Amino acid sequence: MPVLPNPIIETYSRLANEYDGDLNLRSCWGRAAEGALACINIKSSYASVVDIGCGTGRALRKLASRAASLDFIGIEPALNMRKLAVHHTACCPNISIRDGRFERLPLESGSVDYIYSIFAFHWTTDLEASVHELSRVLKPDGEADLFFLGRNNGREFIQKTTPIFFKYMGPSRLLASARMRKQLAREEAVRLFERVFTSTRLSVEESYETYYDTLAGHWGWWVRIEGHFMNFPSQQKDACYDEVRAAIATLAGPDLAIPYTIHKLHVQLRNPSSSGRPSF
Repeated sequence: MPVLPNPIIETYSRLANEYDGDLNLRSCWGRAAEGALACINIKSSYASVVDIGCGTGRALRKLASRAASLDFIGIEPALNMRKLAVHHTACCPNISIRDGRFERLPLESGSVDYIYSIFAFHWTTDLEASVHELSRVLKPDGEADLFFLGRNNGREFIQKTTPIFFKYMGPSRLLASARMRKQLAREEAVRLFERVFTSTRLSVEESYETYYDTLAGHWGWWVRIEGHFMNFPSQQKDACYDEVRAAIATLAGPDLAIPYTIHKLHVQLRNPSSSGRPSF
């Protein structure tokens, strides 16, 4: 059965050349992604490591350059992001880039020692299928770290902008837009993964971290949600964006800094007997 076009994937592909731009890297998302990357521990006992939603390959290149004896695979559904990942990782012969997504991983069953993913899992179109795919491709003692958005992400922006989006999109289109992201409460994430993985292997942590930036700084990453508005007439979208910018600007304090709180979920799968092994 052919995979239907996904507006989020299409948007990431169209904006691929902007993804590693300075505005994006210095944004709350760029900083949060670097924080998640710093938590990843590549053990010398691994033979194969997979990055799902690898984007332009920045994280892959950093990790693979420190562990040249391991095989790294980057999986990315957005065509132009994938092309950039191939280009950026060409210096690392232990990296291969493949077309795929959480729901359909281009990997053999029981073949992977470690999977990580940084702010991609919430874009899956089928949570149950995605978790089963993770279970299918991981070895029985395989491990994973998945970082993704929680239910209360961006609460400051949501409170200010939801009435505006409702005005321009109407209830059905707004609901369809919200459903593009699978943002779970921690308890929902626990139940989802416990249906497939044993509780002795699984832990789910949540955290809230507030980032402050100017309106221009925050707007630099707003392009990430453009997939929600691909069916908007241009004039209507421009008017909506003008009102959204004005609403976000009202959040600024005396120093003109605007808060945005990232609600992060961190799903960890561990082999209980693997503690203490050396890492790169």
